[in-house]
Amino acid sequence: MNPIKRNRKKHLRNLERNKSGREATVKMEFFPDENKVNGKGKRHYAAPSITFKDKEKARPQSFNEALAAGELYEFKSKRRAERFAAGSWKKGKAKREAMQAYRAKKKENRKNKK
Repeated sequence: MNPIKRNRKKHLRNLERNKSGREATVKMEFFPDENKVNGKGKRHYAAPSITFKDKEKARPQSFNEALAAGELYEFKSKRRAERFAAGSWKKGKAKREAMQAYRAKKKENRKNKK
């Protein structure tokens, strides 16, 4: 399966598990360019870090499992991949809260580097 490059937000919002009725959010993970798919140059990836179907127990999902499941999202920019993994794909209040947490984390990281 190939990584998803277009309509990423729409695809992620429409995953079957997001409509399962569980009161759980999708936890995303950022993968820097160390994982190369199809021998391409610098690419950055984001993928759900947990997976489940219907009532089954949630379990961790690796990079290769996400690729096989068609849940791997490819980006040319590291920043865009990080923002997507942080929650830029969400809507409304959930997106505002996720992006606020992302900005606070980035600010803290910059502060610690000094």
